[in-house]
Amino acid sequence: MPKKDERKREEPKKLSKEERFAKIQALVNNQTDEEKESLLNLMEKEAKMDQNSMHIPLQYKVGTKNIETKALLDSGAGGRLISVKLAQTLGKKWIQLPEPIKVFNVDGTANKTAWITHIVELEFLITGKEFRENFMISGIGDEEMILGLPWLRYHNPMFNWETGEIQFPLRRKIRIRRFKGVLDNSEPEVLIGAKITASQEMAHQQQTTKKDIDELIPSYLLGYRDRFEKGKAERFPPSRTYDHAIDLKTDFIPRNCKLYLLSPVEQAEQDKFLEENLRKGYICKSKLPMASPFFFVAKKEKGVLRLTQDYRELNKGTVKSAYPLPLILELLDKLKGAMVFTKLDLRNGYNNIRIKDGDQWKAAFKTNRGLFEPTVMFFGLSNSPATFQAFMNDILSDFIDEGWCVVYMDDILLLLKNQDEHRERTERLMRHLKKHDLFLKPEKCEFDVTEVIFLGMVIRPSYIAMNPVKLAGIAEWEPPCMVKGVRAFLGFGNFYRKFIGKYAQLTRPLNDLLQKNRKFEWTKECQIAFDVLKAKFLSEPILIMPDVDKPFVIEADTSKWATGAVLRQKGTDGEWHPCGYLSKSLSLTERNYEIYDHELLAIYRVLVEWRHYLIGGNFKVVILSDHKNLTWSLFLSEFDLGLIHVPGKSITQADALSRWSNKQDEVDSDNKDIIMLPERLFIKGIDLGMKEAIAERLGPDDFHKSALEQLLHQGVPPIKSALSDWKIEKELLFFQGRVYVPNEDDLRRRIVQTIHKTPGVGHPGQWNTVEQVQ
Repeated sequence: MPKKDERKREEPKKLSKEERFAKIQALVNNQTDEEKESLLNLMEKEAKMDQNSMHIPLQYKVGTKNIETKALLDSGAGGRLISVKLAQTLGKKWIQLPEPIKVFNVDGTANKTAWITHIVELEFLITGKEFRENFMISGIGDEEMILGLPWLRYHNPMFNWETGEIQFPLRRKIRIRRFKGVLDNSEPEVLIGAKITASQEMAHQQQTTKKDIDELIPSYLLGYRDRFEKGKAERFPPSRTYDHAIDLKTDFIPRNCKLYLLSPVEQAEQDKFLEENLRKGYICKSKLPMASPFFFVAKKEKGVLRLTQDYRELNKGTVKSAYPLPLILELLDKLKGAMVFTKLDLRNGYNNIRIKDGDQWKAAFKTNRGLFEPTVMFFGLSNSPATFQAFMNDILSDFIDEGWCVVYMDDILLLLKNQDEHRERTERLMRHLKKHDLFLKPEKCEFDVTEVIFLGMVIRPSYIAMNPVKLAGIAEWEPPCMVKGVRAFLGFGNFYRKFIGKYAQLTRPLNDLLQKNRKFEWTKECQIAFDVLKAKFLSEPILIMPDVDKPFVIEADTSKWATGAVLRQKGTDGEWHPCGYLSKSLSLTERNYEIYDHELLAIYRVLVEWRHYLIGGNFKVVILSDHKNLTWSLFLSEFDLGLIHVPGKSITQADALSRWSNKQDEVDSDNKDIIMLPERLFIKGIDLGMKEAIAERLGPDDFHKSALEQLLHQGVPPIKSALSDWKIEKELLFFQGRVYVPNEDDLRRRIVQTIHKTPGVGHPGQWNTVEQVQ
């Protein structure tokens, strides 16, 4: 490697990037394997001292406060970058980019973040100079901020390399401005964390050249290279017992359809699709009367179209499969003890399954080039997910049962405790995939890693967390303006409820908006709940994986609105960490139960939810509860429990899970011992048959008609009273909380007999019966 003074003499030559890369590549390739490794190690060590990067003190603003940190000045980075963690603390809106930017590490490999999708504006100071600029949000290792070459070029600061001081030339005034673009070059990719010119150039070459399969898979799998080849994967799949059947309902009527108009671009894509799939045998021409529409929808990637067969009518007439898809949280429970991961992505997905002979015509689709039948499964058929999951579960059942393989559709995750075991089992699985003629996408696979993103989760040894990239768009999620938007937001959040304490209380104002016949009104309470939930989603809470070989401690509590609980275990640091949160609302009926012990209900819900962890363990399960009642139900006797009474204030997290901050009207007192009564001794508050009988008689009733007309028009009450004394609810007329009964003898006689014969009131006399009726 040339010395520093030699490098300085070479700099005036101003070699082109191509010349510099060729020179470095020749230097490295001319060495023996041992010398090459030694040279690369020296380059890596030099990187830490290289002039192309240094750290400088910087202050950034959060509200009115200036917070100190350090930024990496890196001439090898292609933009201004900020870590996801720091961006979340700013409390500023994240702005989505019109199209994502691919991220590469210095060695040319894809960065863990994979894509930059958002930017955030940041105000900061360097040596007293103020700046306000957009930063791209990305995973940048241990760094918080990186100021790359475009920033250095524009501001042209002067450095004292001995003292590490930075100054800005007086001839150039520092102006508060934004760059015209997020990046100041035409390259769509960003090179992060480059340390020396040699590494930068080699990485640049790697990112612009498509990698060979041999570079994407580990050496111990080179014997299975053919399993990663795209060309070989385009074979016509063999017929199997898993061939997809389309069973139609007996009343199904085959239908034809109209054509969708296509744009010139869509027409070209359609023709390409037909040509390719006819060649592969995935479709064939059809002459039968059944047909579904065929069209394209735009994908998020700019200029990319996705074909869609509109199988809605066919799906309505299809007998639905009862085969279940795996519960994602159940799959994540299997990750206990895993230290090494390999993620595999199956190539061609559904196209690996043939449609059962004789059923192809049912899935025919119409184009302006004719009618075609699929011979393999495509997206859109209602039972396709069930068929594919059944196929994957069956062929990989041995590995799944052994506990080191998790499968969700075409995603396969291998989890092992050490490298040697991991490699042996990875090869074993590859042999199995070859046996079943299945192929993989090497660019989407990850081998022998200690951190992986799977099913929207960041997974590493003993921990799972929400994927920050998946959650990035939440920061700019606008408040819903209709029920559909609320339902979508809650649907997203329900997937992550395991990670969030106090979930039922947080979502209560939003869930109330989903009630039938309720007017949509976005209140201040709704906005607070919405903002708090977004902040929770973005905070990346982490749970420790439950381990059934260790003791559990449960904190359980209840409030007026919900029950809450925390499942805890000791981590490797000796501290108690949460394994999961449970928060469930109380129904309207449950809220009004004065005789039920809500603390016992909280314990019951905990044991139902986490039963698979708690039954049959080697340790007694300790429950910390504000419940003193020692009357146990049969269900609780299944568990090896130790119930310890502690005041509610001592179990703050479970207590918080069951309480909503603006509802503090509960009475602060321990529960008394309560004997739960048999159901037969409770009196129903509403006789539905009686309610219907009263409603039927109201129609012709003159008093009811008059009262209804006056009340609806806010007129004079039907009798001398306040207007507020009257209420109309679900077809019934109420006065001071009592229902109006029409003056009909048989109806009133029925009411008296019902009250008189009710077991709960004994056998009252005449006047007691009248009192009960009133």
